[in-house]
Amino acid sequence: MYINNIWVIYYLLIGIVGLMVGKVTSWANTVYIEEKTPKIRDFWKVRKETFKMQYIIMFIIAILYIFLLYFTGLPNNFMKSLNLIKFMVLIPMLVSSFLIDLKYRIIPNRLNMLIFEFGIIFTFIFGISNISIAQDMLIGCLVGGGIFLGITLIGGLIAGKEAMGLR
Repeated sequence: MYINNIWVIYYLLIGIVGLMVGKVTSWANTVYIEEKTPKIRDFWKVRKETFKMQYIIMFIIAILYIFLLYFTGLPNNFMKSLNLIKFMVLIPMLVSSFLIDLKYRIIPNRLNMLIFEFGIIFTFIFGISNISIAQDMLIGCLVGGGIFLGITLIGGLIAGKEAMGLR
């Protein structure tokens, strides 16, 4: 059986991958709040002792992965598969940012830096195949960072204190 010219088994497999990634993401959210760097070897220790699984994160990421596969399809060349991988890496980090910000009103710097580091890695990889795509990505990075720098500076002038925290 096919959905959007993709076997249903692929949707099932990508959903299972999403559930596993969601499990690690929900654990990493608790680590980010404690301002530690997540280490996978600690996942098994914490899981047995104090880790409370957040099933909603698991299902959100699994559903987003399935939608991603539905809308992008199965890639048949390097650039399309790289795009799929890029979004599969970005989705859990953005979900973490959203949920931590929603609950604690902060976005940990370590999480922001992780997104930035992966952005630089993907920019380099995209640059290998097409330098103009890498240039566009770098310009987007600078413009996006400049916008937030402007908000921080103007907000600091208006409020008389830090407008955007650095935590």
